Amino acid sequence: MSAGKTFKVRNFILREPTEQEKESVENRENLERQDQELTARLQKYLSKNFQSRITSIQANHGDGKILINGQTNRTDFKNIGLAEIPMWEDATNLKKPTTFIPLTSSDISVSIDRIADDKHDRLLSGWAIVEAKADGYELLSAMHYIDDITPRSHLSNIIPRTLKGIGGCPPDHQDMIDLGIASVTFNILLDQVLYTENGAGRIPYTYAGKTWYADVQGEHLKGIDKDMKIAQQKNWMVSAILLIPVNRSGDKKSWLGLAAHPETQPSAAFSMPNFTTKEGAEAYAATMSFLTERYSNETYGRIHHWIIHNEIQNGFYWCNAGKKTKETYMNLYQKSMRTVYLLARQYDENAKVLISLDHDWNRIGDPRGFKGKEVLELLNSFGRKEADFEWGIAYHPYAQNINNPRTWEDTQATYSFDTPYLTFKNLEVLDAWTNQPSVLFKGKPREIQFTEQGLNSPDYGEKSLWDQAAGMVYIWEKVIRMKNVTAFQYHLWADAYEEEGLRLGLRKYYDAQGDPLGKKPIWEVYRAFETSDWDNVKEKYKSTLGISNWDEVYYKGTIY
Repeated sequence: MSAGKTFKVRNFILREPTEQEKESVENRENLERQDQELTARLQKYLSKNFQSRITSIQANHGDGKILINGQTNRTDFKNIGLAEIPMWEDATNLKKPTTFIPLTSSDISVSIDRIADDKHDRLLSGWAIVEAKADGYELLSAMHYIDDITPRSHLSNIIPRTLKGIGGCPPDHQDMIDLGIASVTFNILLDQVLYTENGAGRIPYTYAGKTWYADVQGEHLKGIDKDMKIAQQKNWMVSAILLIPVNRSGDKKSWLGLAAHPETQPSAAFSMPNFTTKEGAEAYAATMSFLTERYSNETYGRIHHWIIHNEIQNGFYWCNAGKKTKETYMNLYQKSMRTVYLLARQYDENAKVLISLDHDWNRIGDPRGFKGKEVLELLNSFGRKEADFEWGIAYHPYAQNINNPRTWEDTQATYSFDTPYLTFKNLEVLDAWTNQPSVLFKGKPREIQFTEQGLNSPDYGEKSLWDQAAGMVYIWEKVIRMKNVTAFQYHLWADAYEEEGLRLGLRKYYDAQGDPLGKKPIWEVYRAFETSDWDNVKEKYKSTLGISNWDEVYYKGTIY
């Protein structure tokens, strides 16, 4: 999985490919051809200026109705209608709408049941004005998803009392109090929530006419329940990271066999959800319906933000859907975001979804990946075309060289929207990007959370530990001046061997010789943030950073 390895191979034996291997190559070539064709259609669709349009779609959790409003410039209404296009259908190549409602007027106002006759949930459907043709249906408007949903009840909008958050610290550890933590993140492995078959400790859960079984006594859900109650008691803001493992068993009838994208490559760590079939999309939606309902009340606690998968511009590893172009990949990804967003909003009107990105901004870290800036721009384009929604950004601005804590020396982190890297050094670029008029949501900038990032101490020597602490001072002097950041969750609480040699923690290894879990200087720096003694703590790091005034840290020039 890493570069710089040398292999020696001997005794090659050449043979003709088997029929199965030939078929596999042919299938792969067909999938790549289909993906290229879809890419061309998506590019045309996203750039097209439609003359007809859906103006709004409202849903109401209470009365079970969806209200669709729109306008068409057509005066002849023969073969013109309103088409329902669920997420598992391709709007750019529509053969037969799931629902077709003939139109008789240029002004459109249609009320329809949220739950269709076949029990599918129209919360996951877009609507478009279409014209029936001999070979299919032509879009006369862009597809439009539900804009707003009247929620079950009105929950408060939590604002953390401090920007400080952390990852990896046990919720009941005293450090959570001593450090003044106000926000947390944790992973949810979605294949450990709902199952297709009943079993010990499972309870039935019905969604879209199908009964699933929630493993409420399983270790994963019990652990989330426990952590969520602590978070509720401490009034922490919670952001949950949604992960779908690769279906390595090959069982197509299991939840994972349905919900994981069928083209996921086995070399990946996690999968994209499956929006290629109704069964796949509804398996994913059922789990998210269960989770968003469960964690939006006083009984189990509340998840405030849903981070949709992980570091998606390198999705070939973290969120795999096979070989995809950036357009087809982001078409899938935005469907995943919308699914969670719409399901969560029926229970919590302040719930948000966040896109997860690493520090590769205007560069491709791997030939199989994409540029972070490009995927953000595509997400924004889909929103503008198909009904904008309140997504935010969960960014991981690691240093250019993750091994080097002296991030202020990053050479490829510039103050430009075309910077190769977006690291701790040029966080101002992300703030400026979210402030662009074309990116705003209803006139407001997109929310930013820094949900996974840390500084390495190459060893436990005095210089390494001092540089790590100085880097954290430098970062905080930037973060507190940013306009759109709600949380900074440091990664990691304590050094961990699974970090492949990196020592990112505020504390040392649990078995560090002579000082197990010992506090590093960065621990005291982190504790002092937003306290009365911050000015005294930070002052001794000026010379390391090479500054004479703290105003020098934050970039005040124009970013373009």
